[in-house]
Amino acid sequence: MNKTQLIQIDIENWRFVLYEAPSKEWFGDFVYSPISVVDLSMLIKLSDDEKLKASKDRSFLIELSENIRNNHKTFLQRALDRELFILDK
Repeated sequence: MNKTQLIQIDIENWRFVLYEAPSKEWFGDFVYSPISVVDLSMLIKLSDDEKLKASKDRSFLIELSENIRNNHKTFLQRALDRELFILDK
């Protein structure tokens, strides 16, 4: 199985880590809490529109992380299998 290597390009502690693939696609690892005592994160591929907004205004990623944190169930369908990726700093 070929894994896609992702390189970290940005981080906001307790909110997200932003990665870029060799294909120039962006992936965000966003922290959320399904219950108050557990912090989890989900890796999602950013859409072209999300990437454009984030590249113009970093605060878009902070807003997106809040949206995911507050509505994680609506984003679960976008969650990717981490086993398909190599996450590098």
